[in-house]
Amino acid sequence: MNTLHSPLSTLHSDALAEQYRKHFPILETSCYLISNSLGAMPREVEDELKSYTELWVREGVEAWNEWFPFVDEVSGLVANLIGAAPQDVTLIHNLTIGSALIASALDFTGTRNKIVYSDLHFPTISYLWQGWRKYGAIPQVIESDGIWTDTERYIEAIDEQTKLVALSHVYFRSGGLQDVKPIIAHAHKMGAIVMLDSYQAAGVVPIDVTALNVDILATGVLKWLCGGPGAAFLYVRRDLQEQFFPAIRGWLSDKQPFEFHMPNVNFASGMHRFLTSSIQVPCLHTARPALSMFKKIGIEAIRKKSLTMTDRLIERCDELGFRINSPREPARRGGALTIDPSRPHGKSTKEICDELIRRRFIVDYRPPLGIRIAPHFYNTMDEIDAVTSEMAKIHDRR
Repeated sequence: MNTLHSPLSTLHSDALAEQYRKHFPILETSCYLISNSLGAMPREVEDELKSYTELWVREGVEAWNEWFPFVDEVSGLVANLIGAAPQDVTLIHNLTIGSALIASALDFTGTRNKIVYSDLHFPTISYLWQGWRKYGAIPQVIESDGIWTDTERYIEAIDEQTKLVALSHVYFRSGGLQDVKPIIAHAHKMGAIVMLDSYQAAGVVPIDVTALNVDILATGVLKWLCGGPGAAFLYVRRDLQEQFFPAIRGWLSDKQPFEFHMPNVNFASGMHRFLTSSIQVPCLHTARPALSMFKKIGIEAIRKKSLTMTDRLIERCDELGFRINSPREPARRGGALTIDPSRPHGKSTKEICDELIRRRFIVDYRPPLGIRIAPHFYNTMDEIDAVTSEMAKIHDRR
């Protein structure tokens, strides 16, 4: 693919972007503004995957002697980002499997069987908890305004019958950042546990699991953490770990997996009890470069840059008359904004989004709110101006 020309070829970088843009090849050919869906791939991933294949070729089955410890190494990098101790985080396949692991360890046969979550949560979580009705769970879905969920609605819904609150840290459609701490505190007061989905937060919003006192947190590296699909991670508060005995279990959940116990598992202590079976080793390799980069940069610097860029995006949208379907207050927004640039009798929002992508402004569309734009630390302020100007040109049929 040829390098883009105007307006992208003339873009200059600020200090943070200037330092790191060279690590992300897609930025040479695209205005990449959708890191809340799939982060840009670091150049170093190619070498990582090469080292994976070289080890496999050289060592064969003995490569497992290096691959098993690799799980804890990469889990430790994720732990660093969320304020957790390395031993309190481990690998899972994805958020659905992580949620199912937790669900399979809970008893829903009594009167405490309610699951509370917002209608803004990612659908896969709703699908899972609705499916758990067959085991006695009673999901209660809180209604939102379509952009954000009022904290008081959570507080009203969480009572003595609540078993678990499935919280979304940042809402995937609107980019709204939920104030989770008071919800967690109230849930604990009612005797419920909280599982926080931080897929849309980790890598762009500071997280401190200790300060939040959250029971369980799940996140994955494919979005803001620029690690690609296939590797997700689970945190469980240390005093709770030994209380979970998941019905979804595999040979790696066992304390002595190579003893091949039968018929029942002898659960490993700590987080390894949440390991199931085959480790997705290539995915760990794709995750390591950016996680190491994040550790060096620091999440506070990334958050500051993110808010500066979304402030500019709001300013530009107001100038152009585009509707913003995301919270405007910095404390209530994550790293992305969802924008509706359509006007009566003009191109639809979906048509504008498709044309932006054709012109290599990489964004996406989430009905009914609009086009998601998610600048990251490697993007520039000029790119914010460029994508909004391009939306206006497309609307005006240029």
